Amino acid sequence: MVSLSLLRTSSSFSLIPLLAALCGSPALATAPVDGGAADEAVDARLPRVQVNGLRSIAPGKTRITPDEIERQQALTVQQLLDNLPGVDLNGSWRPGGQSLNIWGFGDVEDVRVTLDGANKGFEKYRQGSIFIEPELIKRIAVDKGAHSVRYGNGGFGGTVRIDSKDAEDLLRPDERLGGLVKLGWAGNDRQRIASGSVFARAEAGSALPWQFLAALTARDSDNQRRADGSEYEFSATHSRSALLKLTLPLGESRLTLSNLEGRSKAWSPFAAKRDEVPAPTPAEIARYGEREAWLRKVLWREQADRTQVLLWQYAPAAQPLLDLQLRLSQSSSRQDDSRPDSITSDFAASLGKQSHASYRDRQFELSNTARFALGGGRHTLAAGLQAQQHERDTLMLLHTRLQDPSYNKGWLQPYYMPSGEQRSVSAWLEDEIRWGDLSLTPGLRYDHVRTEGVPNLAPRFNDPKAGHDYRAVFHHGWSQHLALAWRVGPRLQLFADAGRSWRAPVIDEVYEVQSAATSAPATSRGLLKERVTALRTGLTWEQRDWIAAGDSLAATLTGFRNLVHDNIHKRFGVMVEPGTTRPAQLPFYRNLPGYRSEGIELEAQYEARRLFASGSLAWMQGEHRGSIRDPWAGRNQPLIDSAAPKLVLVVGGKWPALGLAAGWQGKFVGAQRKVPDDEIVPYALPASKGYGLHGLFAQWQGRGQLADTRLSLSIDNLFNRSVQPYLAEAVYAPGRNIKLTLSQRL
Repeated sequence: MVSLSLLRTSSSFSLIPLLAALCGSPALATAPVDGGAADEAVDARLPRVQVNGLRSIAPGKTRITPDEIERQQALTVQQLLDNLPGVDLNGSWRPGGQSLNIWGFGDVEDVRVTLDGANKGFEKYRQGSIFIEPELIKRIAVDKGAHSVRYGNGGFGGTVRIDSKDAEDLLRPDERLGGLVKLGWAGNDRQRIASGSVFARAEAGSALPWQFLAALTARDSDNQRRADGSEYEFSATHSRSALLKLTLPLGESRLTLSNLEGRSKAWSPFAAKRDEVPAPTPAEIARYGEREAWLRKVLWREQADRTQVLLWQYAPAAQPLLDLQLRLSQSSSRQDDSRPDSITSDFAASLGKQSHASYRDRQFELSNTARFALGGGRHTLAAGLQAQQHERDTLMLLHTRLQDPSYNKGWLQPYYMPSGEQRSVSAWLEDEIRWGDLSLTPGLRYDHVRTEGVPNLAPRFNDPKAGHDYRAVFHHGWSQHLALAWRVGPRLQLFADAGRSWRAPVIDEVYEVQSAATSAPATSRGLLKERVTALRTGLTWEQRDWIAAGDSLAATLTGFRNLVHDNIHKRFGVMVEPGTTRPAQLPFYRNLPGYRSEGIELEAQYEARRLFASGSLAWMQGEHRGSIRDPWAGRNQPLIDSAAPKLVLVVGGKWPALGLAAGWQGKFVGAQRKVPDDEIVPYALPASKGYGLHGLFAQWQGRGQLADTRLSLSIDNLFNRSVQPYLAEAVYAPGRNIKLTLSQRL
């Protein structure tokens, strides 16, 4: 049986000890420090100074470049994205307690994340969803909303595409072998960061012009501190991450193999998405001692995350009808938790004395892009086939039930986090047609999804009389999208998008159960697809030589509206429609009438030789039809996941002769008072106050003999403000944090 495999020790190969050994240190080794893309290569005689790499790249899309990643010196990917309009950090500031919210969609299944094209996501209850080391990332692109047929079955909030670094990002022209080491320090939690990379390529004219990158990053810290000086208990970081990537150009084709993994170990509360761990009482301290009393409140967590990708690209220059890509990927995330031996309680509602959760995704994708002229227009016709297998394996131990056969003598799958498998087969087609300054892009996609549960090992939660049915269910259907863009003049472009998409229920939603004695014990095999109608429109403006010769201004205004139908939620409050007969075996999940979200965004960026500035403004609102507790009630309620208004400003200057750039960043967040006024609405968040946070940053790139040296300094929360962001669930943000990074090219 699948779940029993978790009892065995994993024997998977790990990159981290191998790379550490190659670098001659058990803890630290080499990981890449960003050097920019190939078209932004740094000349050793006069390296560029560029720190403002955040801008829209297309309507509805925003990119974070390597320069911006290095400037922010963020601990997590979620913190990097939190400065984007319409994108907000969801959860706490613990490294393992963060997920994302885009345009009011805050569930893990509503925000699709890919790493080098491989799907990433971790849906474990009250945990974070992305565990990718920022030091190994080249760039991030965010496409907001359900506006691409290249992705299906979910992702209503949008798609976050993360690309890891390549050797060509770090190699200089005509350079065959190089290295880069980086040391960092952060004052708030006394974080120490050591990373580095080794990168190489074949000699010019080689029959096999390979490129290779090996990297390792280590992070260690104490607990974070709030603005009042108190410790954010059990928020320390202890992680190791590694990347191996090999690129083989083979004639007109290209083969890329990558393996990226990260591991961490730490004491942590069961729910990483929470604020303060309740302090032990004086009686507990007297009985167990202070250290043991604290440890009884938490658990020991070991986490491993891994992504492997094989990408083959074939694009012969003489064949515009061929631009083939074949991608095979495998991704996994695993958490193993255990409580101290002195614990005698079961903690059945929070994964028991021990728990093990493993999520694995395997994906196949074949696509082609053909370019041709037909009917007076220029076509870019893209088509693809995809197949994906998602496996979820869970297990927990209730050690007081070791003699209870109804609980399988203590070993069982958590009834609220079942094991299972979801397989999907998909096909999509998209054609961008251009007639002069006008483009029209219709798209169509078909998905067929099969979801099957694993029968619980415990008879108590595998009882047909209670409606526990783990057999497979099927969902299938079409998604459509239409995009229109019109370049009105040399500076102005108008755009509009409309799409309809859907998602199948995830494994938890179909197979989560309760015991026969509860009010809604059954599996939810009758769930309908959750559907969305997504609308997006706006304009972009680009102007060069605006104030001075050589400067540039770019701005994007976007409005959006999402209409969600048959949204899936746990059954609370009024269990069935008044006047109807209540089923004997009531499922735990149901489809609700739906909700809407709408908002506007404004992004602008100005660039000159000695000055740069950017700004973004985001505002949104949303509303449930009826109530989560009573979907038949006449009174609507505010959408719980609506983010507060957010304004982010960056202003700075550059002094190229000195190799220096410096600036200020301000983040101003409005109050969020549009929250459900029913105090017993499940998962409702408390209203929050508005706040403003200020930061400073500077980067220095050496000159002359120091041309290979780079220094980055930033200060977050400069005035040490104490704030509680709305989507952080009343968690206090960290206080002032001074971050310093030194990188040296070898």
